[in-house]
This record gives sequence, C-alpha cells and structure tokens, in this order.
Amino acid sequence: MARDGIPSLPDAVAVHAAPDVICGACIGAAWRDQGDPGWQVWDPAQRAWTWQGSSDGLLPTTPIEIERYRGPLYLSHGLQDSTWSSSMTERLRERLHRAGLDPEVHLLAGQDHTPEGEDENAHHRQLIAFLRRTLATG
Repeated sequence: MARDGIPSLPDAVAVHAAPDVICGACIGAAWRDQGDPGWQVWDPAQRAWTWQGSSDGLLPTTPIEIERYRGPLYLSHGLQDSTWSSSMTERLRERLHRAGLDPEVHLLAGQDHTPEGEDENAHHRQLIAFLRRTLATG
C-alpha cells in the first residue's frame, strides 16, 4: 500500500510469525478443492495471495517491503516455530532498524508457531497494550 501510494494506510500493523519474504507455504486452491492434501510440491501457479488482482509481483522469496510503512509496527514470533523460522522475523527486525525504524519485537522463548499456556496470555497482553498505545483516540 505504501509503495503504491494508497491513501489511508493502517494506523498500526501487528504481525505474529512475520516472514521477511513472500513464502509459498499456503496452497489456497489445493486446500479449497481437495481438503487438506498433506505434503505436496508447491505449484507456483497456485498462489494464495494477490495484490490488485494479480499475483505477478508476489513470487516466493520477494522481500516484503514493510519498511515503506512508517507507522507503529509490532512483530512477535515463537523461537521454536516449526512452520516459519523465527530467523525471518529477526532478519525483518534488522532490516527495519537499517531503515531507521524501531519496531516492537517479542521473541517467545520455547514457543512454536502459536503461543500456548501462560506465554499465550502474556503475548495477548503485550499485543493489546501495543494496540491501546498506538490506536488510542483523543
């Protein structure tokens, strides 16, 4: 949105398990048509995401240019994530720092892709506090 000059950017962005590049892990059409097919080779022709009606600019490994967004940014990730490597969020944090941005980042020790137990509650408290600070009105 920032790249394309779309007006009315979000007031804040919060992302859990944030990748730094476009990934092909979600095979939307296959899941819709066949249920959960289990493991299969990812077909790049079956992209799960589009932008303004096209997926041409959304090829796997294309950097997600969140540094173009200048508003408040919250990133969290479980350090034991077996779906997306937490190193993706750590690389994203470093890229944001190089762009002069200071995102709020929470790396959750011992947590997989979805926080569980008391860590889940702590994660939600941190996220709610971020949203209250950044979306406060008047």
